[in-house]
This record gives sequence, structure tokens and C-alpha cells, in this order.
Amino acid sequence: MKLYDDKVLNGAIDIHIHAGPDYMPRYADSVTLAQEAAACGMRAIVTKCHLFPTVGAAAVACELVPQVKTFGSISLNETAGGLSPRSVMAAVLTGAKVIWLPTVDSKYNLEKAKQGHWIKHYVNSSSFGYHTGRLSVTDEEGRLLPAAQEILRICKEKEAALCSGHISPQECLAVAREAKKISFSHFEITHANAWPDDFTPPVLSELVENGALVSISYGVCSPRNGRQDPEEIAALIKALGAQNCIIMTDYGQVTSPSPVQGLRAFYYLLKASGITESELNLMLKENPARLLYLS
Repeated sequence: MKLYDDKVLNGAIDIHIHAGPDYMPRYADSVTLAQEAAACGMRAIVTKCHLFPTVGAAAVACELVPQVKTFGSISLNETAGGLSPRSVMAAVLTGAKVIWLPTVDSKYNLEKAKQGHWIKHYVNSSSFGYHTGRLSVTDEEGRLLPAAQEILRICKEKEAALCSGHISPQECLAVAREAKKISFSHFEITHANAWPDDFTPPVLSELVENGALVSISYGVCSPRNGRQDPEEIAALIKALGAQNCIIMTDYGQVTSPSPVQGLRAFYYLLKASGITESELNLMLKENPARLLYLS
């Protein structure tokens, strides 16, 4: 007999799950992830891989598990074409709902890894010993590249969410300002709590003022990925306002529990840290739905 409320995930959306098969061991494939999400009454999940699109596998999951929406995505690293509007257009036309700006191949990500940040585990495992480009969405003067501007335009036209991936705070601000300029309101700052030294509350507040949604990851609490105290996350949510935040797992690692159990645990940890049920529902259901055009 379960001794907790197992209905807290009814209608929930996890916008960040790593699905297998992948270049590294993963907890489950997209179909299994969808089945587990459906069993908890979840509304939708977004599957991700750093090196190739997850659109095809997501389409299969939707066909086999229609009770939950499984959205595929593309991460704009070198193996997927880099900062390529053509790759983005191909992805959205085949069903991608989320476009991640560079992650493991981003200039910022590689610099953080070199400094000893725990992200180095993912950088080292994804390069396979080959040279990795230092991708950025801005030029040396901090101006948004034409390719990034075009990607924003495609996301607006095709109703896809754009997520910051692993780019720097300064790059995020450049994207957010351009998004605001063109009235695009589906830009997400990816697991901002993974880089607390750089994505400070003042920086995040400026991003929010420019219309961005800030996602906060339970994965950053994991032993291998930062060991962040949930109390710190609760304080960040209070500072930014729950109306501007999304909570997600960033799970899918074999060293973590299942994504649905991770999301349930995150819910209860934040509740124990002073986040109200209404705030949790905003971040777990309403804000992710708004990001994914499901509102």
C-alpha cells in the first residue's frame, strides 16, 4: 500500500528527460518513459538527447501510449548540425516541439568543464576523444548571430519552444531580448540552478523581465550532479516567483531513480521547503503547458 498521495503528478509535465538508446546508458526508452508517465496521470513529457534528435522515438511513443503526449526535440550540437536553421526546420517539420540551443558543445559548457564543474562528466563522455567545437549564439561583441535570430523566427512561426541548453547568461540575455523584440514568449532558461555562480538571482530576474521562463532541475540535487540543497531551490523560486519557473527532473541517468519517481520526490521536497501546492501546480503543470503551447 502506498502511503503518499500518488495523484500529485496528475496533469504534470516533465520538459526534460534523457531517453535511450543513447551514447551512454539510460534508464529507459521513450515508450517505457511514456508508459510510466501515463500510469501516474501525467499530461506530457519531453525527451532529449545531446547528440541526435528524439523526434522519431517520440512519435512511436505517442502511437503506442496515446494517454500521454511525448514530445521529441533536437539539441543543436555539432552532431545535429550545430547552430543550423536548416536542422531546426527539418526537426520541427518532422514533429520536434523543443529546440535546445547548444549543450555539450557550447563554448560556455566547455569552459565550465575545464574549470572543474561537474558538467565535465557529460562533456568528456560525449566527445569520444574528438575535437569539439566551441559553439556560441553571439559574436565577439555579444550580438546575437543571424543564425540564432533565424532559429528564433522558425520557433515562433512553427510553434516550437526554444530552450537555452548550456549557453552562458550573457548569451541567454541576448536571446531573451531578441525574443521579446519579436514577441516570442516560449523561451526557457535550462536548469538555471546548475550554474548558480553565473545564473545569479539578478541575472535570472532580468531574463524573466524579458519574458523567459526559468526551469529548475531536480537532477542538480543528485550526488553526481551538484548535491544542491532543495532549500536553496525553494529560495530561488521565492525570489523569482513561481509564475516564472518550471520544475523538471533532467533524469534518465541509470544512477538516478525513474523520472516519474524523481518528479514526485521533487514535489514533496519543495513542499517541505515551503513551496505551496498552488505554486507547485503552476511550475509542474501550467507553466510547462504554456511553454509547449498546450495552454
